[in-house]
Amino acid sequence: MPSPFLLLSYFAVSLLNMAVVSSTSPFLTNTLGREWKLVGSLNMTDPSKLCPDSWQNFTSPRSCGKKTTAPCDSLSIPTFGFRYQKVCGRFRGYQFGSPDAFFRVSSPLRVEDGYVDGVSITYGSPGKRQHVYTYAAGVFETWDRAICPRTGGGASPPSFVGSDYYCESGNPNAPWSPVWYSSDVLWDGQQCGGNEGTCCSPPDLPWFCKTFPTPISEDLEVRICTDQNLNDENVAIESFELYIQEVVNIQAASVLNPDNTLRQLEISWIPVVISCIW
Repeated sequence: MPSPFLLLSYFAVSLLNMAVVSSTSPFLTNTLGREWKLVGSLNMTDPSKLCPDSWQNFTSPRSCGKKTTAPCDSLSIPTFGFRYQKVCGRFRGYQFGSPDAFFRVSSPLRVEDGYVDGVSITYGSPGKRQHVYTYAAGVFETWDRAICPRTGGGASPPSFVGSDYYCESGNPNAPWSPVWYSSDVLWDGQQCGGNEGTCCSPPDLPWFCKTFPTPISEDLEVRICTDQNLNDENVAIESFELYIQEVVNIQAASVLNPDNTLRQLEISWIPVVISCIW
């Protein structure tokens, strides 16, 4: 008999999580009509946690990586129909072997493709995906076409990515070996040597934020992507958090105080029973 687990218990996604977020992060400040909500998180530094079924459990370092030969292994992050216009989040991960960042033999690539060795964050269903942000992993920090872009000869990201990406390598020098480079965590803004440049150490790391022209309500998706044999390269996520900034109808969500000022209504959540799968 397989071990029991709670539906959606692999990461913090449920209606019970959708309360307004209170955070010290400068990116997550609530304003009237725009409230931050946590929609997805994973923390493999907690020894009691397991990876979602679509990703591979690794124990050294504890993380979740790509497990199949498909270009990407996907995890859907439900947003429960909330309308949002901004996404913020942060990721930490590790490099195995020789990931090639944005270097690809074939081009042009679409957001539907495995366009990066790293983590792709998108919204929308397959075939209609839209890019949010990318966390790329380069083979090493010194010069090579498979390192991070912007400096030192690394391949540029596809046009749909633009500047909405971070990139880092955990391997300081050539050559590479088929091992986990666990001494240099990816995308934390630390140990950014060689030619990694500004795509490794911008001031906002490990956070990203993306604002859309108009509100959307599609689910988010996190994909771990590589384009070669898993014995040669892999990327794993140690932890992540994803937040959406809900666009609230102020007129519907507020009432007037006696002095004609707006008073925000408190929202009471209906208890949700999450089934166990055995």
